[in-house]
Amino acid sequence: MNHRFRRGAMVLALVAGATTTVTLFEVSSASALAVPFTIITGGSTGTVYVDALYGAGCGGFSPDGSGYDAGWDWDTAGTLVVRPPFLELPTNVPSPSPSGCGSATVSTLRLEMYPNLNNYDPWVGNVGGANSQRSRASDGAGFANFGNVPLPTIGDGSAFRITGGIISSLPIPNNRVIVDIFQVPCGFPDVCVQPPQTNTGAYVGAFTTGKNKLNQWTGSVGWPGRYQVYVKDCPTGWTSGVCAGAHRDVVGFVNIADGQVPTWDLDAPCFGILNCSYLAGGLTTPTGGFHPLPPTRILDTRTATGIANGAVRAGDGRLPTNFNPLHRVDETANHDLKVTGIAGIPAYGVSAVLLNVTAVQAPGGGWVSVIPRPPSTDIYNNQGTYGADPPASTSNINLTLGEVVPNMVFARVGAGGTIRFWNAMPSGTMHIIADVAGWFDTGATTTPAPVLRFNGVTPQRLLDSRVGIGGPTALFLPGDDRELQVRNIPGVPANAESVVLNVTAASPSGLGYVTVYPSLTGLPNASNLNLAPGVTRPNLVVVKVGTDHKIRLAVFEAETDLIVDVFGYYSSSGGLTTAIDPVRVADSRTGLGMVGGRFAEGEIRVVQIAGAVGIPTNATAVILNVTVGDGSTGGFLTVWPGGTMPNASNLNWLPGTIIPNMVMVGLDSGKGTISIFNALGEAHVIVDVFGYVV
Repeated sequence: MNHRFRRGAMVLALVAGATTTVTLFEVSSASALAVPFTIITGGSTGTVYVDALYGAGCGGFSPDGSGYDAGWDWDTAGTLVVRPPFLELPTNVPSPSPSGCGSATVSTLRLEMYPNLNNYDPWVGNVGGANSQRSRASDGAGFANFGNVPLPTIGDGSAFRITGGIISSLPIPNNRVIVDIFQVPCGFPDVCVQPPQTNTGAYVGAFTTGKNKLNQWTGSVGWPGRYQVYVKDCPTGWTSGVCAGAHRDVVGFVNIADGQVPTWDLDAPCFGILNCSYLAGGLTTPTGGFHPLPPTRILDTRTATGIANGAVRAGDGRLPTNFNPLHRVDETANHDLKVTGIAGIPAYGVSAVLLNVTAVQAPGGGWVSVIPRPPSTDIYNNQGTYGADPPASTSNINLTLGEVVPNMVFARVGAGGTIRFWNAMPSGTMHIIADVAGWFDTGATTTPAPVLRFNGVTPQRLLDSRVGIGGPTALFLPGDDRELQVRNIPGVPANAESVVLNVTAASPSGLGYVTVYPSLTGLPNASNLNLAPGVTRPNLVVVKVGTDHKIRLAVFEAETDLIVDVFGYYSSSGGLTTAIDPVRVADSRTGLGMVGGRFAEGEIRVVQIAGAVGIPTNATAVILNVTVGDGSTGGFLTVWPGGTMPNASNLNWLPGTIIPNMVMVGLDSGKGTISIFNALGEAHVIVDVFGYVV
């Protein structure tokens, strides 16, 4: 097995007896190390190897190539027979032995037991492999008896056949994926089944390696508990253990039990493993379609929904200088939200989720970012060694003291189907609410139908209650719930399943909220827009269309005018969506991607999107977070593909405020650009990219 530790520089011999005993004579010493053990075979035949861990004086595990590889075959009675050749002599045995090693060279030994001799097939048989480990006594005297070492055997009361699924957007032929697993004791703060022990107290864990059969992998026969897993994916296939093309190699910890065997999602970060690290390769950027869902609340820190330990604290969820494991785990749980397998979102095959995120009563000025949970650089040190987060320069919500601010968020899913809330409020904690509107797939062959595709349109105004567009010239009063036709109209065809709208509340009378939902369905426990007295505020809404071609807009607790502009729709035809880590494409403060300096009143600037910051040249639309700040007066901003400027808006702001809003917009055909118009006063504009459509 490619992950097994290299064997120590030692000679091995067999001492016969009722208890099987292996004696090791170290190269550097004439002293002998007795390693007694008895294999409870379960009626199997097989092979046992011995791995050695060197002491600190020798630098930990022996370097590659410095160890021997030797083993013994056992028969059904557990009698051992030396396998020829007796030793495989390496070319670089240290001579003399490293300073400080002496007779105490080997500090830890591990048995690795494979049933069925050299023809071990993890897919068949009732007996699996096992590993057991013991350390030398603290006085250096030797190793205690391993005792009776069992193999996981069907019928022993807890063993079961470990078989899991594999999904991918690419074909999954036999032998594409190699999986190595070995069971280890539960570590803090895991809640899992501890592995068995021998009669002398040594732990025993299941242990195997194998290749996939089409869309399944196996861990042979094992016990429930915690496993360290190595998953290698080579889409082009392995030849003599070598991948003909690029491969990805992930290591991580998972808990496995009968009926709870993980599926390897080959398009997801770390193949869907939460506590994980890449040994080779890295993240992919899968492309897939949209799947709308009824608005559903999946996070509300005020009621312990989604995140159970209170308001989100300042920071990004890690405590790199705090080595108290309880504190570190709690900090991670306070910032991470698992979004797969809940509220209609599948457990696997999810690249991104669409959420309406609301930050409640900010404790001061700052911002909130929603990012994918990153892999770790070291799975043993919890969160202290997380890989790099997306740059801190990107954001989703900007706030001032006491505000309640919503924003639609296109959130790429991270390791273990988890997203992370980065609270950049140095002055304290804050509550966060998230309502799911849908999810995006990875293009996996198992993706359920229907798969919807994005179509950008020339923005147009569908409703303005101030002037009677799309309905009466009348304020929405508290409790009003009005319908609006959004399908089978110019620009939006009859086959549109969901529509992309910018909804703006103009000059509300007080605090309140607005909910947008499909017609002919029940009012959901969700919101899209929060109202503040006199504040004109927009938010992007992606909403499924009712069977009567309409949506509904309900207003609560205050009266307000509403404005609705359409920017696109999802249907069976159009472009697929790719989620990326957030990246800044334009910033007028620095001159990034556009002319530097504040937008002048009435100014239009063109920003290149396709071909920039990793966006392909054939992109047809883009998912952005656009932020306006440092405005000299109140005003509004319009983003559109190009050509004649439409009667529509994306952002409204007051002087001195920082206002973000998500924008889904098509790109100017053949140019790959967007146009941005500033209506009033002067203001800075920032553009972050979260995904694109091809």
